[in-house]
Amino acid sequence: MRAHQGRGWSRAGVMAVALLVASAAGACSSQDEPGAAPAPSSASPSASASPSSSASSASPSSSPSASPSSTSASPSPSAVGPTPTPGPSVIPKIRRPGQPSRPSISAAPAPFASPVAYSDGLELSVDKVTPGVETGQGPGVFTGREFAVFTVTLRNDTDKAIDAQQVVVTSTYGSRDLVAERVYANDARAVDFGGRLAPGKSATARYAFAVPAKQLGDVRLVVDFDGLHTSAQFDGDARKAS
Repeated sequence: MRAHQGRGWSRAGVMAVALLVASAAGACSSQDEPGAAPAPSSASPSASASPSSSASSASPSSSPSASPSSTSASPSPSAVGPTPTPGPSVIPKIRRPGQPSRPSISAAPAPFASPVAYSDGLELSVDKVTPGVETGQGPGVFTGREFAVFTVTLRNDTDKAIDAQQVVVTSTYGSRDLVAERVYANDARAVDFGGRLAPGKSATARYAFAVPAKQLGDVRLVVDFDGLHTSAQFDGDARKAS
């Protein structure tokens, strides 16, 4: 009897031990399940914080839209150069040292087709008026500005020499008598009077002024050459110069 009971207890003990081992194994396997791993923390870097591929749109454009157009219109000849202003109705004479302060020999104004003749034998005439356009570069040059060259001849049929060293020429144009600026561009080939003009001799000079071609029909040219004579004045259509 004792031998039979001893073997029965032994089986029961074995089974109890087996149950304990199985329970312990189940607990360990539940902790090692891959699905039970902790979720990523919200503090981990977000993918949106990485540099955006759209950032390239903020880079400078290879072809700026503000670049000036290569086909912009050039200014018209009448708009080139200083803006002219109206001149006086009478151009005053200049004072010359050693010469009379008031002229004593006078002559009436003349149209461009006729000379201005003085009673002592002195005569001025406008031989021709040539329009042109400035094309050069440099100080005092306004590329594209229209001008007119007045070719003037002074003939001395008096009995004394004429001092032509201080000749002052003025030109105005239009209904407002706008003062035309002198033009010294190479295109004009301007040449002033100078020196002394002996009796029986004549001299020719070229004076260029910024008179637009469309205004040549209404021009005034005043030549103040000495203190003894009134200034020679030409009025009217400069295109009719002889």
